[in-house]
Amino acid sequence: MSQKPLSGSDKAALFLMSLGPEISADVMKRMDDDSLTEIARRMPHVSRLGEEALTQVHGEFEQLSSQGKLMVSTPEQVKEMLKQVVDGSRLQRILESLDEAENSKMSIWARLARMKPKAVFSLIKNESPQVIAIILANLKSELSSDIISLLPEDLQMSVVFRMSKIESVPRDIVRDIEEALDRELSEAMGGSGLNFDGMVRVVDILKTLDSKITKPILDHLREKDPELFEQVDSQLLMFEDFLNLSGRDMQQILKQVASEDLVKALKGASDEIREHFLGNMSQRAADILREDIEVMGPIKIADVEKSQRTILEIARTLDEEGVITLGQQDDLVF
Repeated sequence: MSQKPLSGSDKAALFLMSLGPEISADVMKRMDDDSLTEIARRMPHVSRLGEEALTQVHGEFEQLSSQGKLMVSTPEQVKEMLKQVVDGSRLQRILESLDEAENSKMSIWARLARMKPKAVFSLIKNESPQVIAIILANLKSELSSDIISLLPEDLQMSVVFRMSKIESVPRDIVRDIEEALDRELSEAMGGSGLNFDGMVRVVDILKTLDSKITKPILDHLREKDPELFEQVDSQLLMFEDFLNLSGRDMQQILKQVASEDLVKALKGASDEIREHFLGNMSQRAADILREDIEVMGPIKIADVEKSQRTILEIARTLDEEGVITLGQQDDLVF
């Protein structure tokens, strides 16, 4: 079956993705809102087209360069060009991003490692304790501990017990788990034709843009493609990102949060995040909140997530009003 001809937006999105998030962001800053939105919408879709499509796009640029315009045509030429304009650690980061883009496919473990704990939790929460234990044993301990904290208490003990007993797992079992995870991740990201690698790149690029540029893009996505908006937005600001906020900003947020939402949100949060919130309260208020969390009975994950989303929306509103700043120049979150 012949491949559908690429539109101009597809070609632009594909070429920008091959340059890595920092260079792409620099180009996108100069675009108008409509162009930015269209490019961002197309990136997840074209990322699955593969080397053939990228070669086609580079070939067209090569034809333009033969007419006297400065263009590049292969990933190697892109890298040589980058070496002329950036250096040091920044160059290394960009080259590593390009190398990832050139790989035909990340391993499932590399893909999981780049996901937020709640995203991995959503993917594996319905698996058996033994399968969850094997999956977590293959991830970095920090990520695994965050995921364990999201599991119901009875399942936590079961999973930890099984992890402690794992010595070796037959390769065919691991392969079955990898294939199942790959299918589930593809299905989870594929409802609107999304691709995980493309989603990662879109989020990486949006995080490097100023919030004044990002907001109209997200607003337009919300209107034109709600499903794509939900996928992107869920990765741009997570409850764990509150760890990056200053004490002053945390206190401004706490002033606006209802006690009921705070108790539910922190009931299902990691110890680190919980202490970050409590550490920005008065001693008396913190003691009361700790007691409320302890006496609260079992709570549904859906209720925890609802309260956490409410607090995230409060943070977004305060950021838009200029009351707080979500992130710093070197570590932006939106």
